[in-house]
Amino acid sequence: MKIGYLCTFTPKELIHSAGFLPFRVFATDKPINRASAYIQSYACSQARGSLEFALEDDFYAFVFTRCCDTLMRLTDIFEFAGKRVHNIEFPTKIGNVEYYVRELKDFVEVLRAWGGEVNYESLMESLRLYRELEEKLKLLFSLSPDYETVIKAQQIDVRKAIELVDEKIRDAKRVEKPKVLITGSVCPYPEVYKIFIDAGFSIKDDLCTGSRFFEYKYPNFEPKDLDSALRYIAEKYMNKSPCPTKHYEGDRRFEYVLKLAEDCSAVVFLLVKFCDPHFFDYPQLKEILEGMGKKVALIELEFPVVSLEQLRTRVEALREVIE
Repeated sequence: MKIGYLCTFTPKELIHSAGFLPFRVFATDKPINRASAYIQSYACSQARGSLEFALEDDFYAFVFTRCCDTLMRLTDIFEFAGKRVHNIEFPTKIGNVEYYVRELKDFVEVLRAWGGEVNYESLMESLRLYRELEEKLKLLFSLSPDYETVIKAQQIDVRKAIELVDEKIRDAKRVEKPKVLITGSVCPYPEVYKIFIDAGFSIKDDLCTGSRFFEYKYPNFEPKDLDSALRYIAEKYMNKSPCPTKHYEGDRRFEYVLKLAEDCSAVVFLLVKFCDPHFFDYPQLKEILEGMGKKVALIELEFPVVSLEQLRTRVEALREVIE
């Protein structure tokens, strides 16, 4: 049975260990019709499109994780629409591990109430499988970023995802081209990234549909029982690639983006319309990046209508400016 989730902070290992299929929900590529009865038109199109997809597909339940204001309220909307839901209160301030461990223990009980069974052995196997997938995705993206593969890997069984990534790694070849860093929230359409590649760019990313799915700093201890395995998950997700919906000590979020941009000729902010957390980052980061000598562009998207030709024109113009 499928359990849908929307945010990369969702502990997919727990869902998998309970015998469910963690399925990342993205905006549909179809017109948004049914969802309009439940959510305002000025909500971001990722939220509206995900609701549209959820209303059309067959999910057993949905798991939400505290991040932006819109997704926090989606829990109520999905429940009002008749869906089985659970909300995990992931701390906005990164570092409160004890609080998050308690949230994970509550989630374990919810999974059991839904008919799943979580134990130490099954959770350790899920942790092992997802770490293998994450490390192989890192290798694939170091050779040749493949967004169609990483998106698909979030919607199929983890073992099949590992096999898929293995196939892609065998065929991947590193090509030296001018690098562009694409930063933003989500873009579930692989054809958008192909435009950058066709224009002669090599892509690095800071995206929820890219590296934020697999970039983690893993805890340096081996879990011995279920409680310590839950702590392992809590520390793992506290140390994933930073997101603008969270508060970090110091300037960790900005430092992360600026470090990624060091060897890039350009930085593109690929932002979904009405995605406030990422737009709040933009003015300060733009100023700092331009001070580093980087070309900076802002491209705004709204799903499911993405004008590929207009996007192609802007990306090709950016490539010409760099040349």
